[in-house]
Amino acid sequence: MHYLGIDIGSVSIGLALLDKNRTILKTAYGYHEGSITEKLESLLSNFSLHEINGIGISSSSPDIFTHPIRYDSRVSYIQAAQSMHPEIGSLLIIGGEKFGLASFTDQGQYANFKSNTACAAGTGSFLDQQVKRLNISSIEEFTRLALDNSGDFPKIASRCAVFAKTDLIHAQQEGYSFAEICNGLCYGMAKNLVDTLFSSEQLRQPLVVAGGVAQNRAVIKHIEALAGVQAVVNPNAHLYGAIGLALQRIKDRKKHPDQRVTTFSELIEQRPHKKIDQYPPLELKLSTYPDFDRDEQELFTPKLSGHLSPVEIDNYQHFESLDVTIYLGIDIGSTSTKAMVMNGDKTVLAGFYTKTGGQPVLAVQALFEAIVHYAKERKLEFTIAGVGTTGSGRKFIGSIIGADRTPDEITAHARAAIELDPQVDTIIEIGGQDAKFTTLRNGAVTFSKMNHVCAAGTGSFIEEQAQKLGVSLPDFASLATGQPAPMASDRCTVFMERDLNQYLQSNFSIQEILASVLHAVRDNYLSKVAIPKNIGSTLFFQGATAKNRALVAAFEQHLNKAIIVSKYCHLTGAMGVALELHDAGVTQSRFKGLSLHQESIPVRSEVCDLCNNHCKLKIAEINQEIAAFGFLCGRDYEDKRYLVTSEVPFDLVKSHKKIFKFKA
Repeated sequence: MHYLGIDIGSVSIGLALLDKNRTILKTAYGYHEGSITEKLESLLSNFSLHEINGIGISSSSPDIFTHPIRYDSRVSYIQAAQSMHPEIGSLLIIGGEKFGLASFTDQGQYANFKSNTACAAGTGSFLDQQVKRLNISSIEEFTRLALDNSGDFPKIASRCAVFAKTDLIHAQQEGYSFAEICNGLCYGMAKNLVDTLFSSEQLRQPLVVAGGVAQNRAVIKHIEALAGVQAVVNPNAHLYGAIGLALQRIKDRKKHPDQRVTTFSELIEQRPHKKIDQYPPLELKLSTYPDFDRDEQELFTPKLSGHLSPVEIDNYQHFESLDVTIYLGIDIGSTSTKAMVMNGDKTVLAGFYTKTGGQPVLAVQALFEAIVHYAKERKLEFTIAGVGTTGSGRKFIGSIIGADRTPDEITAHARAAIELDPQVDTIIEIGGQDAKFTTLRNGAVTFSKMNHVCAAGTGSFIEEQAQKLGVSLPDFASLATGQPAPMASDRCTVFMERDLNQYLQSNFSIQEILASVLHAVRDNYLSKVAIPKNIGSTLFFQGATAKNRALVAAFEQHLNKAIIVSKYCHLTGAMGVALELHDAGVTQSRFKGLSLHQESIPVRSEVCDLCNNHCKLKIAEINQEIAAFGFLCGRDYEDKRYLVTSEVPFDLVKSHKKIFKFKA
């Protein structure tokens, strides 16, 4: 009598055939890449279905079987581990989208289970995505390369796939080999697993490892070193789910009669494929939207060595006077750096936008060169009354250039929104690698929250999916507008990408998938960053992502509210700084001059090891003071601890009560 276990996960299929004596007769394993039925049929072609008395199917498997007897996936892993390792102390399961640690008593009985959050960092899918980015032929080749490296390796962010991509690019630019990069990724994944699952309590041994990633000896090697344990990895560790299913089916053979099928078509329920759109077409119905092509625009290529991105110049005014006193606001973000020139009566004269590219000093120097070019072309003489900086690099750049004010991003964006509409009560701000939610009342910020360490729901994810689908970023909005869309995961960039891959194989058009990306970004923002019940009636959308008309439509569709997008939306951080300078009446500036673009400013690199972000820092020393840029958590260089800012949002009411002991 033979019994088959079928375990279908997010990325792979495992099969195990056992006899009634619990002897493993045959196994099969493969990646389905979204084509589950086709891959399952291929794997089963080596099995004689008519000889199988019963089949056990995992709870994670899709609902495609005619006579399924399902078992919990976690229980299946535990069943296999207990059977094959009677002295088991702990079971580490590392799958495609989940990982977890089960603990057992001295008698080998299951005690408890701890797992990861809704994030792919530390899972097989995270590594699979990096393998594709590195253009390595297979996960097996990736593992071999990682094991070949016995020396140093780069520290790569393992908390977020998008940040990991940035680190991969930097590591390649710094000359690290593929073997070193692969090993760095394996170390980061192992570190994330150990930090998440292995608490201060003593880990019960022996530690058995199961799941697809158990085959990655490089990851296991780092886990052993970090946790100080010797891991037990059976050659069939990646098949424990399927083995456990067969074991449970054998145990229940008296309760459930024989379940015989002779052909694959008898096993699979035949259903017509239906393309289901969960979201209606993306269209702006309530909101007014600016024409970003109305104003005079220019693309300037700086001569500055090392800065590879052009500077976009937006001219908003034609000048009658050639002598202009200005305030200069600069916003240094993780992915882009912006500047705005404003005169003494708060009239916006011009905006400047370029990519940061991990080189904030070069980016700001490129903006200065563009401003000099802009003034020269128009025969203008700028008298600079004040200069300020905001963004993640505000203190770093502020120290270098001699800034007069360095307001935080929340303050700067709020000040700009209030200038544009004094009634504003809500600001949605989505940047390249972070997102912010701010509420206001009577022109004052009452609450703000920022998301730092997950890029799902940011501009970087939108840009990445556009590249993958072969669509230019400027064309994204027009292609997605008017398109219905299927629903994609909003939890994590890796899970979103998995869903999008499946839709590509399910006859959805590129346009529909682009729309699905925007719905996922919106849902991620509203669930992870915003407080939906606190969203008011005068709602601003700020940041460069607001230039995507279809994304604004996605927010409008869900909230059923008009959304205000300014023609300065991509520059509002810089605009807020210029307004702060005006409000403060700054006239005698500390600014060192636009000629800084001609100077060589030494900057060194450093990696922060306080958490698994492994932030790549840029360090400059000015007048024996150290300034740093690149912290995802928002801490200052002098603060030697990880700052959990996303979990402690600013709340005006709570702060007021704390300071004044006010009791409602």
